[in-house]
Amino acid sequence: MNTKNTKRLRLWLLPPQRAALLLAALLLACFATPAAAKHGVAIPVLNYHSIGVAPGNTYVLHPDTFARQMDYLAAHHYTPLTLDEFASVLSHKMPSPAHPVLLTFDDAYANNAEVALPILQQHNFPATLYVSTGLINTPGYLTWPQVKELSGAGWDIASHTVTHPHLPKLSKKAQREEIHAARAEIEQELGKPANTFAYPYGDYNRTTLRVLRKANFSYAFTTHPGWASSDQSPLELHRIVVDSQQPFEEWVQQLTKPTPQ
Repeated sequence: MNTKNTKRLRLWLLPPQRAALLLAALLLACFATPAAAKHGVAIPVLNYHSIGVAPGNTYVLHPDTFARQMDYLAAHHYTPLTLDEFASVLSHKMPSPAHPVLLTFDDAYANNAEVALPILQQHNFPATLYVSTGLINTPGYLTWPQVKELSGAGWDIASHTVTHPHLPKLSKKAQREEIHAARAEIEQELGKPANTFAYPYGDYNRTTLRVLRKANFSYAFTTHPGWASSDQSPLELHRIVVDSQQPFEEWVQQLTKPTPQ
């Protein structure tokens, strides 16, 4: 008797109820979609940096392109989330809207307030800003009054370290100082908790993860491509880095179809 026939015989030798349950499970596995089987909850998280004009710089997105992307989200009924809403959906504490998305900005460029904010306000969209606090009040970057303006407009503000280093190159003590000092300054300036994190350059190691866990950070974002998912480690969530050189159609595809992981 071949292996396939042996498996069939074993199934039919099971008690009728158990056999029926196994058959139902097999049928569900056959007809489940890959996304449903792969992810409990999956949400696209868009990662922006500077919104301005710098041809050839992949991290500087033209304001017209940014406006077109936000118009697309509005026209296709996407719901940009706050960090609290994102956490509640990811942890199954609240139902997900039909098309959720999290909008994140890294570094703290001045044009996030001067250019991005007015565009987002046209649609009443919230966003999240990951601040490298050592860049605040330096040319081209936000001032603390501008950060407070963004916070007052509904943006979540969280830590992106002090000096934007490659964290794996630092000692444990230096990593701890970069992570803790930035968080403490943000919380002191804004009077709000800043318990999520984004890795500069997307770089981290086991030491970084241990520091974040010990400090009770709830989520941390990488630059691993793809959607953030409840199947991922809370401190290793994926993001879609928005590339200014990318055709609009590819941006839409990344937003609408999870990248296989």
